[in-house]
Amino acid sequence: MIRLTNIQLACYGLIASAFVLAGALVFSLSGQFTSKANAEMVIAEGSFSLMTTLTKSGEESLVVLDNTSATMLVYRLELGRKELVYVDGTNIGALFAGAR
Repeated sequence: MIRLTNIQLACYGLIASAFVLAGALVFSLSGQFTSKANAEMVIAEGSFSLMTTLTKSGEESLVVLDNTSATMLVYRLELGRKELVYVDGTNIGALFAGAR
């Protein structure tokens, strides 16, 4: 029978607790790195679809899709000044054709 010294026993105990803490950390952070799209913020009426989203800089933006002309327009919401500021627009058909 192998007999462990107190130092060996303490080392194995520390290693085991490190694995338990690492597992708990990975489990608690698993939801932090996934991005979810919330479809409840989408309004589709006629040939237009409107969606609000957060950009990388943490600002809220409004995306307008015109299904007739295949155009996407992006507006930034200035909540403090109660304004919509035009940011960019593009033709979706050309965007997807360029990705091929």
